[in-house]
Amino acid sequence: MRVSSFFVALIFLVVVLCSLPMAAQQTSTTYAAVPTLLNFAGVLTTTNGKPLTTIAGVTFALYAEQEGGAPLWLETQSVLPDAMGHYTVQLGSAQELPSVLFVSGQARWWACNQKDKWNKRASCW
Repeated sequence: MRVSSFFVALIFLVVVLCSLPMAAQQTSTTYAAVPTLLNFAGVLTTTNGKPLTTIAGVTFALYAEQEGGAPLWLETQSVLPDAMGHYTVQLGSAQELPSVLFVSGQARWWACNQKDKWNKRASCW
């Protein structure tokens, strides 16, 4: 009786250990971590093309298409450029960047607006 209990326990252990790799293979697809903040740098200029050196409101937008369509995401930040008009911001710090926008692997297009003057959209990736 003791020997048969030992074999039952051994068979149970072998079955459990053999099923572990199969369970690991059946897990859902995971994606690489998507950042919630994106660093962005730009230059602000006046209508005369001179560097803007005062605080300005800048709206950033992300689109699915290069032209047309509503933005998938947007946020406005107050930026303080340096003496040459250069500034840096972290996109997503004022309005969370939804990770679902990036997991598809499709190209996205960004644009920024300074006082109703939108730049041409550029590819993000």
